[in-house]
Amino acid sequence: MKRFLKQFFHQRLALLVLPLVATLGACEQELVGPETPSTPEQNFEYLWQTFDRLYGAFEVKRVNWQALHDEYRPQVTLATTDRELVAIMSKLLDHLDDNHIFIRPLQASGAPNYNGGILGRRSFEDYDKAVAERYLVTRKTYGNDMIYGWLTPEVGYLNLLAFDNDFGYYAKAMDTVLGELKEAKGIVVEMRENDGGEDRVAQYIANRFASARHLSFTSRVRNGPRHTDFGPELRFYTEPQGSFQYTKPVVVLQRRATFSSGETFVLAMKQNQNVVTVGDSTGGGFSDAVRHELPNGWNIRVPIADVRAADGKSYESIGLAPDRLVKNTQQALASGHDQALETALQLLP
Repeated sequence: MKRFLKQFFHQRLALLVLPLVATLGACEQELVGPETPSTPEQNFEYLWQTFDRLYGAFEVKRVNWQALHDEYRPQVTLATTDRELVAIMSKLLDHLDDNHIFIRPLQASGAPNYNGGILGRRSFEDYDKAVAERYLVTRKTYGNDMIYGWLTPEVGYLNLLAFDNDFGYYAKAMDTVLGELKEAKGIVVEMRENDGGEDRVAQYIANRFASARHLSFTSRVRNGPRHTDFGPELRFYTEPQGSFQYTKPVVVLQRRATFSSGETFVLAMKQNQNVVTVGDSTGGGFSDAVRHELPNGWNIRVPIADVRAADGKSYESIGLAPDRLVKNTQQALASGHDQALETALQLLP
């Protein structure tokens, strides 16, 4: 889950959660008695109401949330088992088709986990790290989330595995890595393993490749009971940052497993004139999300924002299309060929 502007979210969530808790408390008193503190009906209602008050993309998804409640709520009874309950909840949430949504039942329940969106529908077999790294002439690591080196004497390589470290870590990291690659005529930035972390880290790293200021994306966070209630629009810009920038040609490799702040990084990089993206569309999960615990102890994750690209469009559940569509095949990977990486090498000097 991404965690940008933590203080902002904590303040906003305080405004959201207090009325939600009050509402659910009243509902709990109505639905359950003292001998049954957590019924299937109550847990369904808690999940539905939590999304009703917090979810940020109802308008984007064009979903009638009340109608879905009326369809699925009667399927839940006092006799509903845990496995049946997670199945009904999953069908409800499938209508949102959102990669950030999940349900994590208690292990003792025997009920399966639920992952929303494309992450729950398919596996990803179009990338093999070992195959990609065979193309490296030299290989180094920085910390636990960067692999870098040289693909040829003139082309550098930077694999950004995640954006999970503290923000202050990345200035020195990028100074070191780009300092060693600054003589390259081009760099391949590997994003096919990146499933997110901190948005401001993603933005900072993209800024190390920038030569001008451009809007990269906007975000609004739910802040009221109506599906159209949002806080002020936050605007994020790609602009030169850090002690120096690398502004020669860059190819960003992406795929459907490129996710969350990995995608806001791609959004930011696409504003840089020196960048071309290659691979498959990204996963389509941009929003920040929060976790809640149902009365039965299950954990759920709820996306709370409406994120738009610089063109004003939402790419939730759609993803960002690459400039050059290249899908690796399992046959090519099995024979030691990374077609997307080879295309990147062809595009660079």
